[in-house]
Amino acid sequence: MSKTQIAAIEFGTSKIVTIIAQNGGIDRLEFLGTGTVPYDGFQNGDWNTPGQMIQRVRDSIAAAELEANQKIKEIYVGVPGAYIHVCCAEAEIELKDEGVTEEDLDLVQDAAAEQLRIAEMGGLVLHRSPAWFQVDDGKKTVEPSGHGEKLRACTSFIVADPQFIEDVKEILGALDVTILGFLSPTLGESLLLLSIDDRDRVSMLIDCGYLSTEISVIRGEAIVYHAMLPMGGGRITADLAQQLRIPMRAAEQIKRSYVFNPDEFDQSAFSEVLDARGRRLSFPREVVSQCVEQSMDELCDMIDMTLKNDVMDYLGTRSQIYLTGGGIGLMRGARDHLAAKLGMPVKASAPKTAKMNSPVYSAVLGLLDLTFDSIERHDADEESFGRKLTGFLRKKK
Repeated sequence: MSKTQIAAIEFGTSKIVTIIAQNGGIDRLEFLGTGTVPYDGFQNGDWNTPGQMIQRVRDSIAAAELEANQKIKEIYVGVPGAYIHVCCAEAEIELKDEGVTEEDLDLVQDAAAEQLRIAEMGGLVLHRSPAWFQVDDGKKTVEPSGHGEKLRACTSFIVADPQFIEDVKEILGALDVTILGFLSPTLGESLLLLSIDDRDRVSMLIDCGYLSTEISVIRGEAIVYHAMLPMGGGRITADLAQQLRIPMRAAEQIKRSYVFNPDEFDQSAFSEVLDARGRRLSFPREVVSQCVEQSMDELCDMIDMTLKNDVMDYLGTRSQIYLTGGGIGLMRGARDHLAAKLGMPVKASAPKTAKMNSPVYSAVLGLLDLTFDSIERHDADEESFGRKLTGFLRKKK
């Protein structure tokens, strides 16, 4: 099997990640080059430091190019959860005597698009995904078959904010990099991290980042509910920095090393860090604990309110809740603390790869996986994603 190489870039809330990767071998993904660059992220639809965006993107791409010894000329772009809108609709069509066909599957999803008036929304439709199909009164499934009179479907559409699209086109255009397509890392990580069984049972994925937390409910191959909460793990860091009067970098170190409900082996009376001058600072655990857990409980309350008010109607008795992302995912005991606050089990989820197998990289690896899957599905169609991809990365002279 021939290998396909791609480059993709993902805009997180605190970092920009560029990856050059290939597939087609024994492993699903082989990383050739990566570039992770911190930046100030975005809030309320705007970049926090727009004047720095071109340089930050340039740095991320350059780091991936240097490691791979390849020049990126074309790239796929992940659209962050803050810049997408998810909408779903159910629709129904009449079936012909020959049973369910691929044309029928397209027609019933087209009917859902017409019902939602997708064409009038003004954004870019990134994905159209089925949550389920149903023939007459049969079982709801993503792979319908057999004969019947009617085909029903629940279809999800992910629509991107046109302002983000224009901003990224301008940034990458200034760097002479062509955009091959826009995709949703939110959908990608949902399909990557959750098994088919989990999605059949309907599951909830909590991606806690640095500045925000993303809530997704996944059924079949689709996101059927999506929300962004305006708080992430960075709030804990900021509150620590303010209360202890230390730099953000030192506060982040304390946050990462904090252990919820420590046993006798983890128990430590003090948290220690170095300040900007290299001096050792020590803080009693009770002071750190009060600040960390107060901020953590505020985040848990926001998630719990979303769960109780909006999400419970989607979940069943066998549904699972998963936590990913670097906001709190690297804090020992954070998942159990969240589960206790929600009153429901919460499982940890992270990519299973030889490299970058951390919840910090769930979104970008989901973007990669979704991109490769989309290429494979449309490999026979020369119009898919604009054109064929083979050989678009050019080695440096």
